[in-house]
Amino acid sequence: MILELETLCPARGVADRIAAHLLDARLIACANRSRTVVSLFRWDGEVKAEEEYSLRVKTRVELGDRVEAAILQWHPYELPAVLRHEVQANAAYEAWVLAETLGA
Repeated sequence: MILELETLCPARGVADRIAAHLLDARLIACANRSRTVVSLFRWDGEVKAEEEYSLRVKTRVELGDRVEAAILQWHPYELPAVLRHEVQANAAYEAWVLAETLGA
């Protein structure tokens, strides 16, 4: 079992910087940044529509709190969403994620 965390970023460079920090710290094995998505949401009493970049990162389950804290530290949003999904992957991929991230 591995952990995938997802957040949305206001710009491609923001997503790339967060991913680079996490990779350099060996908190994640990899990151996937998507093309823009349109997010519709209510903020400060108004309905907003903003283009954002989805950032998904893969790590060990036990590193989830550290990865989330790092995302929150480097994220420019006042209230970024950090979603966690425990996922099963093929055994070789899970072994690679474990080998590329810090031990607990």
